[in-house]
Amino acid sequence: MKKALLLFFPLMIFISCGDKEDEEVSTFVGTWNLTFTGEYENADCTGDIDSSGWALAQAFGFEVSITFDEDGTVEVSFSAMGNTETETGTWSESSNGSLIMDDIADEGESISLSVDGNTFSVTAPSDAYCEDEDGEELPEYTDQSSCENAGNDWYEASCTLSVYTKQ
Repeated sequence: MKKALLLFFPLMIFISCGDKEDEEVSTFVGTWNLTFTGEYENADCTGDIDSSGWALAQAFGFEVSITFDEDGTVEVSFSAMGNTETETGTWSESSNGSLIMDDIADEGESISLSVDGNTFSVTAPSDAYCEDEDGEELPEYTDQSSCENAGNDWYEASCTLSVYTKQ
């Protein structure tokens, strides 16, 4: 479940909106589509990237788009197998030209964002965790053996890269 949340990370963006009077239009304004996602070989966000999950997601029609409006609102929608969900929030741009992001799904998790022309990428590390059959995270299990001995699933620490392209 937590890996799915990382894939849907943009749904969890809530950002403060600043005064935009007399400012140039941000390069973020517009619609951005998820064009690639994969998991790094190592949990410290190094090594090769495995994108086999992305290929599977695309086979099921999975799509994510983010629309940043000049007024500081953001709309994030994702769809798969004919179902679409949309979330809205706010955004702002820092003085150095990057998005100000608050990851409310996993407090304390660090997320790095980089922009290069018409693409931006999100690198999101995730700690190891235990999950029950309903997809609920079980924080009381802090190691693989205790988690699996209780009949649950253990997920190793990981790091995901997601790339968005401006339309």
